[in-house]
Amino acid sequence: MKPYLQLLAPYIAVLICWNIFQNAWAAIALYHLQILFWAVHAPRKKLFGGFNLKYLVFAVPAAAAGPALYLLLPFITRTELSEWLSAYGLAGPGLAAMIPYFGIIHPLLEQIHWSRLREQTALAHPLFAGYHLLVLASLLTLPWLSVCFIILLTASVCWQYFTRKTGNLLLPVFSHILADLSLILAAWIIVC
Repeated sequence: MKPYLQLLAPYIAVLICWNIFQNAWAAIALYHLQILFWAVHAPRKKLFGGFNLKYLVFAVPAAAAGPALYLLLPFITRTELSEWLSAYGLAGPGLAAMIPYFGIIHPLLEQIHWSRLREQTALAHPLFAGYHLLVLASLLTLPWLSVCFIILLTASVCWQYFTRKTGNLLLPVFSHILADLSLILAAWIIVC
């Protein structure tokens, strides 16, 4: 029962805080509080020890997420990015504060959370990808939601592979930071 509650953590946060209260900060805070709760009750996973630096080259493509968003955004959205961000409390200082939080802290916590779940059930991959669609559904058109799902599903499978290969979370965390940081910076550049 416990792994299923953990798999549902982002869905609970997004459905309540994003969809009902339309507050991005509340959604990410509730999600991260759940991650921390489950982390306290879980065996410790090696984060960075014994890593071979040659694998870091595999993280570099993740940094392309932001430039891709910057170039594609006018063609893939159903609403203006600035209006969408503002509707969820991410205008001005709210977005600026989200840059380091979403770009660095969020990927670390998310990898700690999902790395255990990926080892427990293959459902973790589509559920990881799927919760992002709840957030993006009001921004992106249906074909691009499908593309995002495939990209996120593939990333989850790759992160599991590299965690197994290296025995730690350095590559998944680093590539996730590159992706999320580049995305939030691209959004900030677009709206500023």
